[in-house]
Amino acid sequence: MKKLLTAIILLTLNQILFSQKKEIYINDHLEIISKEDYKKRGVNYRLQNIETDSVLYRVRVEHEGKGKLTTTEFSKLKKSLNVLEADTKNIVIHYYQGLDACNQHADKNQFVIDDIRNYNRKFKKSNSNLYFVYKETKGLKNRLDITTWIDDTSGAIENLFFKMEYPCDSAVVIFPDGNYIIFRGEHNWEKVFNTATEKYTM
Repeated sequence: MKKLLTAIILLTLNQILFSQKKEIYINDHLEIISKEDYKKRGVNYRLQNIETDSVLYRVRVEHEGKGKLTTTEFSKLKKSLNVLEADTKNIVIHYYQGLDACNQHADKNQFVIDDIRNYNRKFKKSNSNLYFVYKETKGLKNRLDITTWIDDTSGAIENLFFKMEYPCDSAVVIFPDGNYIIFRGEHNWEKVFNTATEKYTM
């Protein structure tokens, strides 16, 4: 989140210098885009807002995307998850950034609870390891008792994959060569499972 705040400050200063617009359009790589690009329709894109005291950022989010970790980043990630360097299984992270309007009732939702139990079992029988990670615990009381969670209050894992906060939980599948497929915000468990267990192609 520190990277996000720094980038927003820089974008704001740039906007103040050259314009008096109250709205700025950006993508989820924190790059300024045109209003026309922001409004382009696409099934893989979602829109969300980030507000500061003086600027409303309208963000075009690529819901499902791809990327690759550097060797150093991958080593740090494995260390954060307590994964051996020699482990070649796919890594799947279910990431909880915090309580929001999208997930505010999830902790008491039996379907959500059942999904966690169900996919924990499914992943244990697969070639992938599933990790539940939280940035904060507010709104997680019941789910903390269902499975093991990893503490990321330092933001080390968040900063690798999530440049901003996305509604509901997010997920990312990391392959042994460091390539990954990310699901920003609310996602389908089965699609994440299939991505992790089907033949790997990037």
